[in-house]
Amino acid sequence: MTNKKFMLIAGEASGDLLAAELVMTLREAPALQAAVFPPEFFGAGGEWLEAAGVELAFDLTQHAVIGMSDVLKNYRKFRRLFNQLLTLAIERQPDVIVCVDFSGFNRRFAHAVRRYVRSRGSFCNWNPKIVQYVSPQVWASRPERAYQLAEDWICC
Repeated sequence: MTNKKFMLIAGEASGDLLAAELVMTLREAPALQAAVFPPEFFGAGGEWLEAAGVELAFDLTQHAVIGMSDVLKNYRKFRRLFNQLLTLAIERQPDVIVCVDFSGFNRRFAHAVRRYVRSRGSFCNWNPKIVQYVSPQVWASRPERAYQLAEDWICC
C-alpha cells in the first residue's frame, strides 16, 4: 500500500490559486485523511501552490504569455519545460494528473502522457487519471478539439 500521488500543472496566476484551493480541499477530504500514508502533491505552478505545500519542480506561472506570437517567441523554453514535466510524470507516476486551465500547454501534456502510456502496451502498469480542472473552450470552428478532450481527459 502506498500514498496517492497527485501531479498538478498550473501555468497562470488564476489557475495557481484554483489549484491551491483544490489541494487544500483534498487534504481535508475524509478519505485522504483516513489514508495510512499521506497524499503526495507535486508539479508546476506558482506561489499559491507552493504555499499549499505542493512540491514544485519550477514556477510555471513566471512563464505565462499572452497570444500566439509570445508562444512562438518562447517555443524552446516551453518545449524544455514541457519535457521536464513529462519526465517528472514518467519518473514519479502520479495516480492523478490535474491540469489547471493553461489549455494549450495542458492539452498537449495530457496527450503526451496518454501517448506514452499507450506506447508501453500491456507492460505499463501506470495509467493515471488526467483531469482538466477548468475546462478549455471548445469553439464551433474547431469541433475536433472536443474529441481530443474526450480521449485524453476527465473534465470538471
